[in-house]
Amino acid sequence: MSKKTITSVITLVSKNRECYVLHYEKITDLFKKYNIKILKTNKLSKLVKDFYVNIDINTFVKIKLYFKSNTLKGSDVCIQENSYRKKKVIACDMDKTAICIESIDLIGEKILKNSLISELTEKAMSGGVNFNSSITERTKILKGISVNEIKKIIKHVKLTKNVETVIKTMNKYGCHTMLISGGYDIIANRIGKKIGFKEIISNKPISQNGTLTGELKGNIVDGKGKLNYFKSSIKTHSAKNSQTLAIGDGQNDIDMIKFASLGIAWKGFPKVNKVADALANYSFKSILYFQGYNDKEIVN
Repeated sequence: MSKKTITSVITLVSKNRECYVLHYEKITDLFKKYNIKILKTNKLSKLVKDFYVNIDINTFVKIKLYFKSNTLKGSDVCIQENSYRKKKVIACDMDKTAICIESIDLIGEKILKNSLISELTEKAMSGGVNFNSSITERTKILKGISVNEIKKIIKHVKLTKNVETVIKTMNKYGCHTMLISGGYDIIANRIGKKIGFKEIISNKPISQNGTLTGELKGNIVDGKGKLNYFKSSIKTHSAKNSQTLAIGDGQNDIDMIKFASLGIAWKGFPKVNKVADALANYSFKSILYFQGYNDKEIVN
């Protein structure tokens, strides 16, 4: 009895020509090892190629684990079923994903002039401590800080390269783009609007007379909170689970990454990499290429 096969696509995204040639050969060697016939290829960009193959589920899993071992340094690689590649709803983390820093850490660095907050953040994102207790503790430390002072440091926030390109492209093709952050709305709302997200979700620190009270309003946007907002938006936009994508780097992104049909770890912590469908470490545009977008479709 023959094994059931899956029509799959493997996408190679390389940062330079040297990596592209080397990893192209490694992928084709992998096909030879498992006796996989390439049905067709499609070049999405100069250093980006899709390989279409039929493979059984056991081989699919083996190849997926091989790519996730980060063996192909200098390239982002994804294997997935060749269906519903272009997604209808995307949930994107903010800190260390859409932007290059942890925004709450920036408050500690620029205003409090110490590393106490960043130490708590690191433990929370790596899964060392509970996120809820961590964000509550970090918020208490910020009691007495002026909201205007926080707004002033937003100019120091650097966007991840190509994040605007990714979101503008997905907006153009009808995707509902969500920024779901465990950070503060004071920063997330401004960053999210600048990038172009259609929906922005984040924690709401309470202020009185323009000063933080050290407390949060409403439910904390933790891992479960992110997932609940994601699910709600999927339902609102009548999307199938197969039409969803989530990307993040930390412990509180795991639930939505596991739930999405394509969950991507962006320079993720080990626990996040373990559950993600694919890893992206070199180009944020890999998010588009993994969905089958080519350079002519991408909004620059």
